[in-house]
Formats: sequence, C-alpha cells, structure tokens
Amino acid sequence: MEPTQRKMKILEAVVEAYIRTGEPVGSKNLCDVLDFNVSSATVRNDMAELASLGLLEQTHTSSGRVPTQLGYRVYIDTLMKVSPLKKQEQETINDVLYLSADAPEHLLEKAADLLSHITGCAAIAASPSGESAVIKRIKFVQTGNYTAMAVLITSTGNVKTKLFRCDFIITPELIDMFDNIVNERMTNLSVTGVTPAFMQSMAVSLGEMSMIMPNVLLAIHDAAKEAASTSVAVRGQSNLFVMPELASADGKKVMELMGHSSELSKLLKTSQAKASILIGSELQNPALSSLSVLVTHYTATPQCTGALALIGPVRMNYPKVVSTLEYVTGAVGTLLEELLDSK
Repeated sequence: MEPTQRKMKILEAVVEAYIRTGEPVGSKNLCDVLDFNVSSATVRNDMAELASLGLLEQTHTSSGRVPTQLGYRVYIDTLMKVSPLKKQEQETINDVLYLSADAPEHLLEKAADLLSHITGCAAIAASPSGESAVIKRIKFVQTGNYTAMAVLITSTGNVKTKLFRCDFIITPELIDMFDNIVNERMTNLSVTGVTPAFMQSMAVSLGEMSMIMPNVLLAIHDAAKEAASTSVAVRGQSNLFVMPELASADGKKVMELMGHSSELSKLLKTSQAKASILIGSELQNPALSSLSVLVTHYTATPQCTGALALIGPVRMNYPKVVSTLEYVTGAVGTLLEELLDSK
C-alpha cells in the first residue's frame, strides 16, 4: 500500500472511531480496526504527519488524536462511504410521510419531525419559494351570515386562507359572483403581481361592484402576500441542548437563530447543489462554529423546489445522516409531485 493511501486509510479510521466513541484515538487502538497490517509505530508516525498537515490534532499531550475541521472535510469529500438505507427503514419513512401528504405544509412539517427523530439533530424544512408561483384557483367558503373565507391555491401547491367580513348578508349567489369575478381576472397571475396597485386597478375596473368587495380584495391581497414568502418548519431544537460539543454561550445564540425563519432561509440557500455539508467555520457564523449543517434540495416541479436540512455537532455519523436526509428528501419530492398533479 502506498504511503499516501495508507495515511488516508488511517485518517478515515480516526474520523470514524472518534465519531463512534467521542474519545481521542490512539495508535494502538487504531491498529485493531485497520483492515491492513502495520506496526503501531508506523501508525503513530502517520498520525503525526496527518497532524502536521492540519488533518488531526492532539487535545492533550498524552492523548490520542481527533479530527480537525479540515480532517472532517477531507473525510466527507473523498473518504466517506454512504450506504442506502435498509429496505425496512425506507418503508417506515414512506409510510409516515404518506400519512401527511394531504398538503405541502403538512408533508414538510412531518419530514422535519421524522428527520429530527431519526438523526437526533435539529431539522429544518423550507417550503418552495412562492416568488415564481402563480394563482391556480381562488375559492370562497361561507363561514357565517356576514363572514366568508378566501382560499388561494398556487401552482406550487401552497394554500393560504383569509377570513373577511361584509356589512351585508352573504348569500350563495354572492359567493358565486365573488368566485367568477376574481378567478376571471386573477387565475394564472403571479402571486407577486398581486400588489396594492394591481388591486386598486382591479377595483376601478369593477365599477360600482367594487363597493361590495373591498374586504374580499383585501383578503386575497393578504393571502397572496403570504403565498409569495417561504415558510420554514423547525423541529428538534431541544436536541441541540444535549450536545456536549455545544457550549452554553453558543447554545443561546443557536436557539436565537432557530427562532428566526429569515435567517434560516438564508442558511438553506448557502448551496443550491443537490446536497451540501458545511462544517463549523465554513458557516461563517461564530454561533455555529461547533456545528455542521447538511442541506438537500427537493424538486417536485420546475416551479416547486425547496430544502431540507439538519443541524448537529461536527462529530456526527455523516454516512448515516446523509443517507437518511437524502432518502427523506427524495421521498418528499416524489410525494409533492404526486400531490400537485392531483390538484
């Protein structure tokens, strides 16, 4: 075996042993898990050279070695072997997600729940951006003598509802009239195009009819504004509290971050690749220096794309976590595609 190849095998073994035990890895213990014969002295020398390259470090003078963030990066990029989930694991995930596949929001929330439970990390699910969505249908549901609900459905499967009140009794005939008027003018309109100026011009075009529809138009405007944004579901935040790698000061900052959906949306946009893993300092956020973020992107239709992510310690079982995240992401994309086709 070439010296360079041997060193990479040793780095792989150190990373996986440290992930498994959380304890610094010594040369004698490493010899027991290597799949090739080599002396303890040779392993010790190779580990010292890996340390000089910045891939391993020694936390104490007499202790073994642990991976550095650069060591993890080399392991993830060149050495890590990701195996597919077992068939039983896949079936369990499919069954759980299928039960929540009645609406995109429910499906994404369940995906975050599932990822958090399986991996022990904090999980994030971001809905498709509504910026490219168009209005597919607007429905009205009467809820009382003077109240009704506008239901806006977009091309990305997003459903937003807004209650409105009228100063007169709402009849089925009025509901039908609202339905015909707004769908004739707004079907296939971009949700970002539902601006105050557009609604004002629409009111002008309705003439006297607009006198009985101001609250109807306001409800549609508010629903479209919400549909244009990205919603973020966060689950398993409490998992971060039990991670020994997360210092108490950082823990407070991380929890503050988990409560800001706009900041989380930015985090999920750090990479548009199918999957990405960002480690510690690569996140360019001091509060996350002890953590890794794994991001995957799902696609149901060209207009319906979003992201799932996991936040956990730098010392995590990357092969297992990656295979779980990628499988759940693929299942979510498939179910969303079927859901949108059925609408």
